Amino acid sequence: MKRRFRRIFGITLLFLTLVAAIGSVTVLGQGGKAQASELPSLREIYQDYFEIGAAVSIAGWSSKTFDRHRELIEHHFSSLTAENEMKPEALQPGPGNFRFTDADRMVDFAVEQGMKVRGHTLVWHAQTGDWFFRDGKNQLIYEKDVITEADRQLVIDRLENHIEVVMEHFGDKVYAWDVVNEAVSDGGGAIHRPDSPWFQILGDDFMKIAFTKAHEVNPNVKLFYNDYNPEMAYKRGRTIKMLEDLLADGVPVHGIGIQGHWSVDGTTIKEIEQAIRMYADLGLEIHITEMDVGMEGFTEEQQAERYRELFQLFKKHSDVITSVTIWGITDDASWRRDENPLLFDGNGEPKPAFWALVDTDKPWYVNKAEYTNAVEFFNSAGEMVGALKPGDYNLNELDSLGFNLAEVTGLQVEKGHLITFFEQEGQQGTAWHFITTEDFAGGAMATQAKSLSIASIETDNIALNKPTKANVLGERAHRAVDGEKISSWSPSAEPPYWLEVDLEGTYLLSRWVVRLHGTGPLAGEVEESPFNAADFSLQISDDGVNWQDVDVVEGNTASICDRDLNLVKASYVRLYVTRPTSVDRNNSLAVYEFEVYGTVLD
Repeated sequence: MKRRFRRIFGITLLFLTLVAAIGSVTVLGQGGKAQASELPSLREIYQDYFEIGAAVSIAGWSSKTFDRHRELIEHHFSSLTAENEMKPEALQPGPGNFRFTDADRMVDFAVEQGMKVRGHTLVWHAQTGDWFFRDGKNQLIYEKDVITEADRQLVIDRLENHIEVVMEHFGDKVYAWDVVNEAVSDGGGAIHRPDSPWFQILGDDFMKIAFTKAHEVNPNVKLFYNDYNPEMAYKRGRTIKMLEDLLADGVPVHGIGIQGHWSVDGTTIKEIEQAIRMYADLGLEIHITEMDVGMEGFTEEQQAERYRELFQLFKKHSDVITSVTIWGITDDASWRRDENPLLFDGNGEPKPAFWALVDTDKPWYVNKAEYTNAVEFFNSAGEMVGALKPGDYNLNELDSLGFNLAEVTGLQVEKGHLITFFEQEGQQGTAWHFITTEDFAGGAMATQAKSLSIASIETDNIALNKPTKANVLGERAHRAVDGEKISSWSPSAEPPYWLEVDLEGTYLLSRWVVRLHGTGPLAGEVEESPFNAADFSLQISDDGVNWQDVDVVEGNTASICDRDLNLVKASYVRLYVTRPTSVDRNNSLAVYEFEVYGTVLD
């Protein structure tokens, strides 16, 4: 994901070496497409934290991701789960009619590749044949006015027989089973969901029966209860109560599977972490079993950040989280395909979400550039003539870059990166800084520069606790840069209002954030509000006297305004507000935080 910007400026300075290692020319795959084997392996990256798994489809009627994406599966994942082919209806569509062909293909492949297999699932109210619940007269037992003990025993026998045959067939090739799936009610009236035929016929005994039988058949296998939203407050209490009761009765439940069908703006990290700690306190192992992150209404970059935050959390708790399974391989075959929730797009290409997982301590674009290219070089015909990874390069030989710099007329620089040409070797002397430009004088650089450097731009909130001025309530202006979420600069007079920050140095700015009225405790921390600043701009200055707009916002209602910049140079910044709310005749402004991100120019 690239951006097109203009050339910024040329300055004379002694520029510190940004990256010590020598870079290299890299072009991935044919036609620019990355081959799976050329990408960093998630399987290797997470081997010291937890199993990294994927759900695959196998049957002829499915999207057959197991066959379509074999290379991605082998390279990136250490665990496999059948999306549908090991559910009751697939394995035993009729009484005694067991079908293992599709599931066996996946399991045997996993064994050959040294991968683990999670079994999903033995007992579920859905995708289970009605015959499990019919009596000798073909009547649905759960619809009968009176359910006899003979009816109950018939269903118990079928339940136990299914578990026994399936688990004996796979044996130790399947190391963990979701024994019971989605049994907890979404409503507050009862613990178990009332529409489950298992519960309607057997009551809550069905879970005891299932787990006990599974443990009896194979004591070596880990047994999990799996559900959606057990991390959310509305459902967590009932789930914990159910598990506590089972454990108190000596039922062999070894872990909980948190499905993890999340969205970019879904369940908070705090709420998920609370749930992880509460389930760990029960002595349970935790698997994230069906993870995907829907991005409807959001960008791929926002999705990537959500994945990064979630995996940071999983790594933090890897003492109890022992497996994380992504529910699918590519967006086009996802059950949530309209939300593009996975790591790879429909062509099997890695998305920003994939790159976010390569190193969760860095932005996705930094990870991508380190493994692919940070800068691409184009000639006057728009053809790419070369590409470079981050690093330091000397230009003393014509072929040192692998292409002729004099032919270059345009650059594309990966987001968050900077290319600097230097007058002297060793990245010293006069320096010319560039981000993406369509107007680049490669011939001039070829004659003037002796070295270059490509590096990511480390950015911090450079406005934090810096000196401030304001045209109204100047004595309180510092509250907008103090890092405190509950303090604010809140003028209420006649706009325009401005708040100035002395950065106490010269910086290249890459991003700015304003946290407005809706983020405050009195507003309830809402996402949108008509009382948020409507029209405002970010202004910059070299001397604190002469100002220019570098980004303008109009018609805003968002509580948090978070915007990227085209890498501009400034020593002073100013928030300039012309319309403090969207409400007529309301001139009250609330700025809880004014943040500016950039890297210092030494």
